[in-house]
Amino acid sequence: MSKSFQISLILKGILLASVLAMVFSLVFGALLSYTSLPESNLSINIIFGTSVFIAAFITAFQAGTRGLYYGLSIGIGFIILVMILSSVFWSDTPSWLKMFEKTIVALVSGGVGGIIGVIIPQP
Repeated sequence: MSKSFQISLILKGILLASVLAMVFSLVFGALLSYTSLPESNLSINIIFGTSVFIAAFITAFQAGTRGLYYGLSIGIGFIILVMILSSVFWSDTPSWLKMFEKTIVALVSGGVGGIIGVIIPQP
């Protein structure tokens, strides 16, 4: 358990959040296809928040310290990655209100996940 701030842990956390978001999106897409669940923006925010929370929790648990910093860094990195990918794949300009909403969701869930990841005692 190193006490220095590790950029490699943040990059792994952003990658983990991205993979989790893709898996959760595939599961949600299958649920939408085979059930009568309605599609909403709330579902996308839940996918964002859950994936960033889990990634921040795991990263902060591995680091053992500075959970808020790791969680917020993962939230910011994930949002930047989403903005870059959305600008590459979609020609429409993003709704700044929706991006602000997703940024708040990612920062709050990342911060909370990071704090809880540090609080949990390591074996």
